[in-house]
Amino acid sequence: MKRILILVYLYGLTAFSIDAQYSNVEQNIDLETKNYRKNIAKISVVAVAGTLLAFAIDEAMDSWMKNNQSQFGDAFSDVANVFGEKYVIVPAVGLSWGVGYLTEDSKLKRTSWNAIKSIATTALATELIKVSAGRARPFMAEGAFSLHPFSGEDHYKSLPSGHVSLAFATFTPYAETYNRWIYVIPSSVAIARIYKNKHWASDTILGAGLGFLSGWIFTHHPKSKIQVSSNSITVYF
Repeated sequence: MKRILILVYLYGLTAFSIDAQYSNVEQNIDLETKNYRKNIAKISVVAVAGTLLAFAIDEAMDSWMKNNQSQFGDAFSDVANVFGEKYVIVPAVGLSWGVGYLTEDSKLKRTSWNAIKSIATTALATELIKVSAGRARPFMAEGAFSLHPFSGEDHYKSLPSGHVSLAFATFTPYAETYNRWIYVIPSSVAIARIYKNKHWASDTILGAGLGFLSGWIFTHHPKSKIQVSSNSITVYF
C-alpha cells in the first residue's frame, strides 16, 4: 500500500511538472507570437516607406550610375548578378538541403528548407506585383513613372526586381541563422541591377523587402523553436 501511495505521489508530481512546463511554453509562445507580428509589421512598413521614398531619387540615381561606369563596376556587377539568377540559386539551395540531409546536419537542413519556402513565396509575390504594376525598365527611357499594367512584356516588369527579391529570399535564412555578413551578397545584387540599367533603385528596395520579409518569417516563426521536455521525452512544436 505504501509503495502504491509513493507511486501515485510521484505520478502526480510528474504530471504537475509537465503541466507547469506546458503552461510556461504557452506563455512563451504567446509572447513570441506578439513580438513576431510586431516585427513583421515593422519590416513591412520600412520596405513600403523605403520604396516610396526611393521613387523620388530613381531618375537621379539612374543618371549617376550611367555616368560612373568603369571596368571594376562592370566586373563587379557581372559577378554579383549571378547570385540573383534563379538557374544558379535554386539548384544551389537544393544542393544545400541535400548536404544537410546526407550529413544529418539538422541546422543546415532546416535553414535550406526555410530558404526553399521563402523562394517559392517570394517568387509568387514578385511576379504578381510585376505584372500588376507593369513598370517600364530604365533602359526603355520612358521615365520612372511609366506604368503599363498587365502588359506581360518583360521590359514592363521592372517593379520589383526579381533578382534582388530572389537573392534576399535565399540568403536571409542563412544570414539569420549563421552570420549576418551574408547580407553583403544580396545587397551586391541590388547594386548590380541598378548599375546594369535593368532596374530603378525603388525596384531593388521593394525586391529586397519582399525577399527579406519572406525569409525572416520562415526563419523566426516562434512555433518552430519551442519545445517541451520531461525527463527523456521531448516534444517539438
